[in-house]
Amino acid sequence: MKNTMFRRVVCSALALSLSVSCFVPTAFAETNDSLGTADESSEALTGTDSIRQNSYSKYLKKYEGTARPMIDEIVIKGSDYLPDSVSADLTMGAETSFEGVDDVFVWANQQGSVSYEVVIPQDGMYNLKMSYYALAGTTNDIEFSLLIDGESPYGTAQRITLDKVWVNDGDIGEDAKGNDMRPGQIEYPTWQMDKPLADVDGLYNEPLQFHMTAGKHVLTIESDKAQFVIGDIKVYNYKEPEKYSAPSSSEISKSSGQKIVLEGETASFKSSRTLYPTSDKTSYMTSSTKEYSPTKTRYNTIGGGGNWNQSTQAVTWEFNVPQAGYYKIGIFSRQDQMRGMYSNRRLYINGVVPNKESEQVKFFYDTDWNVVSPEDSSGDTMYYFFEAGANTLTLEAVPGEIGEIMGELDDVVFDINSYYRQIRQITGPSPDEYNNYMIDVAIPSIIDDFKNNAALLREEKEKIEKLSGSGGTEAETLEKMAIVLDKCVKKPDIIPEMMGQIKDNVTAVSTFINTYRMQPLEVDKLELCSDNVDFSDCEQTFFGTVGHGFQSFIGSFFEDYNSLSNDEDSSAQECWVTLGRDNAVVIKELIDSDYNANSDNKINLKLVQGGITEATFSGKGPDMALFLGGDYPIQLAVRDTLVDLTQFSDYEEITKRFAPDIMTLYTYDGGVYGLPCTQNFPMLFYRSDILEQYDIDPETDLATWDSIINCLPTLQRNYLEVGLRLPATATAGVTMVSAVTENGSTFAMMLLQQGLNYYNEDQTKTTFSEQPAIEAFDTWTKFYTTYSFQQQYDAFTRFRQGDMPVLINDYAFYNQLTAAAPEIKGCWSFRAVPGTKDENGNINHTANSEGTCCVIFNKSPDKDAAWDFIKWFTSTEIQTKYGNNIESVLGPMGRYSTANQEALRGLSWTTKEADLLLDQMNTQVEIPIIPASYGVTRNVMNAFRKVVNENENARDTLFWYNKDINDEITRKRADLGLD
Repeated sequence: MKNTMFRRVVCSALALSLSVSCFVPTAFAETNDSLGTADESSEALTGTDSIRQNSYSKYLKKYEGTARPMIDEIVIKGSDYLPDSVSADLTMGAETSFEGVDDVFVWANQQGSVSYEVVIPQDGMYNLKMSYYALAGTTNDIEFSLLIDGESPYGTAQRITLDKVWVNDGDIGEDAKGNDMRPGQIEYPTWQMDKPLADVDGLYNEPLQFHMTAGKHVLTIESDKAQFVIGDIKVYNYKEPEKYSAPSSSEISKSSGQKIVLEGETASFKSSRTLYPTSDKTSYMTSSTKEYSPTKTRYNTIGGGGNWNQSTQAVTWEFNVPQAGYYKIGIFSRQDQMRGMYSNRRLYINGVVPNKESEQVKFFYDTDWNVVSPEDSSGDTMYYFFEAGANTLTLEAVPGEIGEIMGELDDVVFDINSYYRQIRQITGPSPDEYNNYMIDVAIPSIIDDFKNNAALLREEKEKIEKLSGSGGTEAETLEKMAIVLDKCVKKPDIIPEMMGQIKDNVTAVSTFINTYRMQPLEVDKLELCSDNVDFSDCEQTFFGTVGHGFQSFIGSFFEDYNSLSNDEDSSAQECWVTLGRDNAVVIKELIDSDYNANSDNKINLKLVQGGITEATFSGKGPDMALFLGGDYPIQLAVRDTLVDLTQFSDYEEITKRFAPDIMTLYTYDGGVYGLPCTQNFPMLFYRSDILEQYDIDPETDLATWDSIINCLPTLQRNYLEVGLRLPATATAGVTMVSAVTENGSTFAMMLLQQGLNYYNEDQTKTTFSEQPAIEAFDTWTKFYTTYSFQQQYDAFTRFRQGDMPVLINDYAFYNQLTAAAPEIKGCWSFRAVPGTKDENGNINHTANSEGTCCVIFNKSPDKDAAWDFIKWFTSTEIQTKYGNNIESVLGPMGRYSTANQEALRGLSWTTKEADLLLDQMNTQVEIPIIPASYGVTRNVMNAFRKVVNENENARDTLFWYNKDINDEITRKRADLGLD
């Protein structure tokens, strides 16, 4: 009996110990570092929500009902800054007057901070507006953080944006084939007076509000994207415009017989460089300053392709009114991007919103063109008064009613993401289905918050359906998320197994938010008409549509859409480009407007999709090619089809444009066969908001491979990961960049940081048998064997959701985050890749890069002329123009990775960002591409998999595969007659 009782006690104790152990997260890393304390983990769990506590929507709820005193404007002159507040890194201009405005503050560089004192008469919510002059610089806009008494009131105040003014760089031209030539977008420095500080996230129609108590306050502006002149800052309270009051019949009739036409593409001023003229070929009714053509390119609209879709983006037309009076306005437009919803524009006349109804003009979804005339609350056409002479009309994208709904959903997504990370810290990435983690006990607030968020999702869904006028819209995404939360509330025990569904549905809701916060609109023209004049008709007839389609079809047999060239001169050299059509058109426009216009040498540009190698060997290839990447240049060079560029007398001078070692990528057997166009290299990206929770300092804790390893216990204990790039395998005979030598390869970085390259001086064998290579390979594989790094992952999703707050990626990853993850703006940054510390304590951040180049083929009839052209294309001026023009066309996602170092500074990077990129660019040491690079790739990756997946010894495995690599190098050299 006693033995039985003893056994029961022992079994119970063992069961209890096992169940308790299930709640202790296990660190993946095996290091000498301690795992930290339980208090630290608890603090991290409760702190994940802190960054969102100061969201603007929650700030407004906190001060809901607070008075908004209608005070006289408080004017703070730019020159009235606090003398001791100007930071050391701010370059202050000496001028006190600037372009006709007195008492200014000239902020001549991009970085720094300055403060102003203001006395508030009474407690309340206030708005701020600023008069400023954007100095010409590299950035697309001005961005700064506003602090009140040393603290940021909410997240949006940390990234306030002021627009620059952009104009067409000349008129829309025409090439020799009759196609329009789109002008580039250039800055137009000018004073912008009394511009309210607005919500850059596109969620709120009114200017940002700030709570201030009566008495003295200090306003501080901190920036890395400044470079502007401050005229004044005004504290005021926004007052909604008065409702529309219809003029009398006699007043309306004072203007008679007038029709003023404003073509969309000829807009005078734009607030964004992406608002360039666009082309519509779908309708024969679209108006243009040129004659209609069913086959030629006509830039006849603005906003096409959804490039006028961000809140606060504004377009202004200047025009003359011959006769003062009241006019109705017809906006010939199409909103075919946001199905089931409408987009919104705020209408200004001479810089002022004339009435409440003009605060929001709606444009409903339709694939056809429509004439939208602003109406009052009764549905009657509104009339606007214009004085005779010069006037302006502005349309500004605003969020409308959908904005605040998206703001609420933003908070829901952030809350659920926060809980998702907390759950993951308890369960790990793969929860045990037999373990009851008691999530509702570990996180007491989760059930109530999930219940509230489910209710909020349904409430916002109903609002969206009311706005759209129909149920069953894409807002059903919100219902699906609510159902998942309901299940978690009903049965908390199943929360761990619901994590996959939570993650997928949060991603879907985030996508929904990013789509429906957009405000797309394409404008063909505007007409201002007297009451007795009708708007032009924009409705297509059946026979007109058929005729347009027939002419377009017949024309397609005669138009060469692949040849972008104008010049039919037989002496013109042919240049091929293998990019997208948008890129090729920008290059073509630069050639037409600059090179062909100023040179006796003529270039025919042709857009092709691959096939350069085959065309070259069949004798039908080009004289030159742009953006040739991978191992194409070397594979063509060893077969004696390319010109060695070192033969030109100014070769050495021209290469000073680029990073010191980049020519290695295009060098073979003493010759250089390409001039760099683009250069892509790795940077380390990190989520500053998440690392801050665990006291990880990116500047020190992410500086070296060893310091990253020391951070792994903290990160992995909380199921956070570090992402390294793992190249794909290349196969023999496939012409591509050698994957193991692509930029960001961990093995390559570690090897180069040890001072060793892949090959011996003659490139006849590898250096993989040397001790630094063995150590680099061993460390690389240990990241996956000892520290359980993932071999495959979705970098964008993992970084965006915060599961992988540290990762190494191509610096173009910046473009993707900027364009597609606006919700984490300000929560991430980048720095140099991890380095290796030498015996003197210096850190070597060397990495390698990849890129594309311009080449000249041996068949070129005039090699000096071809050299002149590729020198022109890779020059600082043209690379800067091309980069800025292509970003205008493609938006932030299309930011150009130029190889020209001076041109990189001329693109839309801040000074701080450009410094980081150029520092990394100048540390690059390139790995030569050889004919047998595919063999290196295949065998290094095979060795990697043997060690990681089959637990083989790293040293022995590398030795074994290195023999195959060297044998393949020898065989390939023999095949090509190189030995």
